[in-house]
Amino acid sequence: MKYLTSEQVTQFDKDGYLVIKGFFNKNEISELEQKILDFAKKRPEDWTKGKEMAYYETIKNNERVLARIEKYVDYHEDFRKIAYSEKIMACMEELMGESCLLFKDKINFKRPSGGGFKPHQDMQARWDDFASYFMNVMITTDDSSIENGCLEVAPNHHKRRLIGKYDAPLQGKDLEGMNFIPCPTLKGDVIFFDCFTPHRSKPNLSNKPRSNIYLTYNRVSEGDHRLEYLARKRKELPPDNERTESIDFKDSPLHEIKYKDTRRN
Repeated sequence: MKYLTSEQVTQFDKDGYLVIKGFFNKNEISELEQKILDFAKKRPEDWTKGKEMAYYETIKNNERVLARIEKYVDYHEDFRKIAYSEKIMACMEELMGESCLLFKDKINFKRPSGGGFKPHQDMQARWDDFASYFMNVMITTDDSSIENGCLEVAPNHHKRRLIGKYDAPLQGKDLEGMNFIPCPTLKGDVIFFDCFTPHRSKPNLSNKPRSNIYLTYNRVSEGDHRLEYLARKRKELPPDNERTESIDFKDSPLHEIKYKDTRRN
């Protein structure tokens, strides 16, 4: 079954991103909302080592709050159903030209005062060690607005391929000619964007928390590298509950508020 029109596919090819309103209905999203709220209540020590990868940040009042969780699809069936749903997989195939595999999964959390992300291309995170091309879909689980730091994209730059340096935000001449467009979304809306599309987000200046699901896929022909990627990520940037004094890691250069390890203070 096709879920995209030829006009939408053409628009994606031109802009590097595509917003689809009401892609998932409220019932489909409501199944995930309570689990996301439960995740947000957890402390670093509440997670099981070797399973989900949870990352925290310190906000203005020195409160430690969840900023991101990865590798959750493996342990929660409701999220797995969404990640491998017919809707998502069919759209990925239409946009990428062949069947696809899940490469990574994350949920970004933004509490009030939670930090945004600097301009970047996802391929700058050295994803090209695993495949040559990836596609993302952002699933809106909380309404995203300009005030709470919605996704912003710079259209028509994805065909330039890799613009910036690895493991660094886009800056200086990298940003010349880019016009970042805010993409406010409501629950159930999705945004498809490719790994070369420059994007960013600003801090959450509202008084309410918000979260969104991000899923990333690669073509079947380039192989299944999910576990290989996650193993590297776990080693280079361990989740909070797996960090020790003997582990040498670097914080994310993209996040506006650095992941802070309180045991090092």
